[in-house]
Parts: sequence; C-alpha cells; structure tokens
Amino acid sequence: MITVTAPLWVGIIIGFIIGAAAEAWGIGNPETLIRLAKWEDRLFVDCILIGVAVSTPVMYALYAAGIGFHWSPKPLYIIGVGLGGFLFGIGLAISGYFPGSTWMALGEGRRDAIYAILGGLVGAAAWTALFQTPAGQWLVNTLNFGSVIIGAAHPAGKEYLIPWDGLTPIDLFLISLVYAAVFFTIAYYMPRYKGGIHSCIRGTVTGKLPDVEIAKRRDTAMFLTYGGLPYDDKSIAKKLNEYYAVESNVTRYYMVSVGAIVGLTVVLEMFLHQIFGESTTYSWMAGALFLPNFKYSQIVFKGIGWEPFSDIGTLLGSFFAAVFLTRRFTAFRKIIPPSWEKRFGSNEGLRALGSFGGTAIMMFGARMAGGCASGHILSGALQMAISGLEFGVMVMIAMIITAKLIYRE
Repeated sequence: MITVTAPLWVGIIIGFIIGAAAEAWGIGNPETLIRLAKWEDRLFVDCILIGVAVSTPVMYALYAAGIGFHWSPKPLYIIGVGLGGFLFGIGLAISGYFPGSTWMALGEGRRDAIYAILGGLVGAAAWTALFQTPAGQWLVNTLNFGSVIIGAAHPAGKEYLIPWDGLTPIDLFLISLVYAAVFFTIAYYMPRYKGGIHSCIRGTVTGKLPDVEIAKRRDTAMFLTYGGLPYDDKSIAKKLNEYYAVESNVTRYYMVSVGAIVGLTVVLEMFLHQIFGESTTYSWMAGALFLPNFKYSQIVFKGIGWEPFSDIGTLLGSFFAAVFLTRRFTAFRKIIPPSWEKRFGSNEGLRALGSFGGTAIMMFGARMAGGCASGHILSGALQMAISGLEFGVMVMIAMIITAKLIYRE
C-alpha cells in the first residue's frame, strides 16, 4: 500500500478549502439549515449526495490500485447511533447549526454563532459526563457490531479493510459504483426547493428555471446576503450569490461542483492519514477546560488528530470567502434567521437561547453517536459506513418532525 502521513498543520489547509467552499453554498447561515429541517430547501442534502456520488468511486478505485487511506467508519452501535442521530436532528432544527457550520458562521461574523459554540461545549461536556456511567456504557455497547461498511469490516484502530468472504478491493470498487449511482440519481431528480421541479444539477444543466424557482433563489440570495458587505454588479460576489441570474456558466458550474470539491477534499484528507470530523474538537475542548480526568476525555486526548487544526482552517476559509468572495460578512450585527423571526419574533435573547440550547442538544447527540454531519453523514456515507447511513436517516426524520412542531409550517 502507498501511504502518506501529513503533519497536523496541514489540517488548516484542508479545513480552509472546505470552509470556503461550504460558505459559498451558504452552509454557515443558520437559516439554510433551518429551511433544510423544514424541507423547504434541500441544498445541504444535494451537497452531500453529489460529494458522495463523485468521491466514493474515486476513493475505492485508488484503494483497489494500492493506495492506502485512514479508514474511519464509525462503530455501528444501533441504539446509541440512532438515538444520537435523533437528538442531533432535533438540535439542528432548533439552532440551524451542526458542529462544522458553527465555525463557518463565526467566520461569517454571525453573533448567533457565539451562543451556538458555547452550547456545543455544554453538549459535549454532558456526554463526557454520561459516558462513564452505566447508562452511557449501555448506549455504546448494546447491539454494537463494530465498524462495518457495505462489503467489508474495519478492525478497530486499524487502517485497512477486511472485505467480506469472497470479495476483493476490485469488488468493493464495483459496489461503490452502484452505490454512487444511487446517490447521483437522488441528487439529479430530487427538487431543491419545495414546490420546485429542478434539482441543483438539473437546474444547472438546463440553465432554465421556472418563475417559482427563480423567486425562491432570489429569496435565498436575499437571506444569505442580508446584513453583509456591499458589492457591485460586476463583482465575483454578484456571480456567487446570484449565480442563477448571471450569464457566467463558469460560476454556475462551480456552484454545483462545491459538493464534489468537498467530497474529494475528504478523500485527500483520508489519504493524508487523518480523519474528517468536526464535533471531536468540542469534546477535546470540553475535556481540557472542564473534565480532564473523565474517561471519555482521556479517550479523546489519546485519539485526537488534526481536527482542531481543520476547524481553525474551516473558520479561516469561511472568513476569507465571506469577506473577499461572497461578501456575506455581517460583522457580528444583530441578525435573526427569518424562519425563527417569523415564528418567535426578533427578541435576541430568545434567539440566543435557541442557538445555545439547540446546539447543546445537537452536540450531545453527535458525541453519543460518535460523529456528526462531517464524521457520520459525509465521511461515513463516503466510506459506505452503515453507521453513517443509520445516523443520516435518523437526523432527517428528527429534524423534519421537530421543524414541523416548532415552526408550524
């Protein structure tokens, strides 16, 4: 196997790429994820689907050719992963954040993100305290089948796969092609907007959108840029924020390619023998600040890689994009997500409570499940990890139910 181990500081570069790309798609704005939970705008789902469809066959083709990766599928402990995913979805619908997007939002200068990060620390600390209790151990040990992907098992602590009986790395690559085709088909046909007919891909390929979808994209551009920096009609910000309305095909195709860029960056990260995850940093900080002698903190301290560096890179990449590319930097002004304001009003204290509490619930679920939108949903699905698929399904169910109950739409 051909392997490379990169120094930890390279995580800043990897995180910078991911942060800048995801910021361009609006993932750092909590309204984007609240609308996802309301099932009004499936942009984030499209990003994941496209990223997995492009990157999974690439990674397994390289693996079959003798390239080594830092495989990191999360263990499949069915109850803990499922319950953790459900709590994650509840918290996401309330706050509009997942672990990585808190750093992107901070890079965009969102005051909201400060409360979310504090809530994330509380949620991570709560799981650290629960982990060593009988209840915590029951959650992670009951129905625990270890790290399993479609077609292979992953020995704990190792960086190789054990294909199921009779299968070879070539077979895993062929399976990945079918797997990717399923993800691509969903991405191609699932409409981005509620009431629309075009997915991100189809809208880009045809270049023609019905009036209802143009209106929704204009509305999206308005909430993404609200409170941000000014830009003129000839700027790159105009093309990135209103790429559906400008003539630059390059910009249109760049925007739909963001998911693939993020996915391929995760493949590169695994080749460099590091893992892609965002919530571990919160457990690392909570352990170092408050609970250094707890069992879970000791596990995190021992296993931490470049996650803190990649989170710093995510913050810097988002800041760079928000200031110099999209011009969405809000300089920590008071900005309430429109969906939240419509339901609860413009009281900043109430929104701070929602950001703090929702992110605490979300982070508690992420640490219970052993991963988040990065480690389970993107990285896990990319590796064809069964735990990642279970987690993703539970997140979607919980966030849709919660959003229906909270926002009443």
